[in-house]
Amino acid sequence: MNNENMIYLMCFPFGGGGASVYSEWNEKMPSEIEVVPIQLAGREREIGEDPFTNLHKAADHYARVIGEKYANKRLAFLGHCFLGSTLAFEVIKRLENDPQLKIEHLFASAAYSPSSIREYGIDLDQDDEFINKVEELTGLRNEAFNIPELKELLMPTFKADFQMDMEYPRSHEVINIPITGIYAKSDTFVSKHEVEQWKQHTSKDYNLYEVEGEHMYLIDKAESVLEVIEKSLLNYVEGRE
Repeated sequence: MNNENMIYLMCFPFGGGGASVYSEWNEKMPSEIEVVPIQLAGREREIGEDPFTNLHKAADHYARVIGEKYANKRLAFLGHCFLGSTLAFEVIKRLENDPQLKIEHLFASAAYSPSSIREYGIDLDQDDEFINKVEELTGLRNEAFNIPELKELLMPTFKADFQMDMEYPRSHEVINIPITGIYAKSDTFVSKHEVEQWKQHTSKDYNLYEVEGEHMYLIDKAESVLEVIEKSLLNYVEGRE
């Protein structure tokens, strides 16, 4: 495999999630695509680091890390839900004019756009109500919250992620990178219409795909999004037989 043709797919997790959600993706991808799970501070192997509470500061950090490590490489980005997708978008904004990088694509999965109005009705000061509201909206339930010691350990990061989301100022900025929006057929949290709004944030091509499942389809129905990614990214690979 010619490394010049390799595309490195930077995968950002959803609020409250970690890099492990993407841990098995490389086994299911063709050799031309290498999945790079991005581990956010404050969870899993980065549990000892303070989590970010400001999305722009987080984007500054990950843009610097990715820009240094992947100089002269070809990149694509994927994020799930608002936090993952918008963080990927903001990182791209910081890197797209770097002459040492070639950014091919952004995949926005089950995500409100940067310009969307997001009103979740979440109170970060009420732990149990916060947890229940997130479960109600997203279908995500972390069983670790049933264990008091783990709940105390994980809550600061969980809250920090939603603080980044809720305090992110609406943006109408545009990237010069193609965007693919992906929405789940049975998602009751983020609608097709909301995912369609990502079209306003690119000066290049925009495509929209429907996949089976609910909002967190990424966990139990990942094959559908993998098919979309493979179909899209292999178009950029030269000399593939």
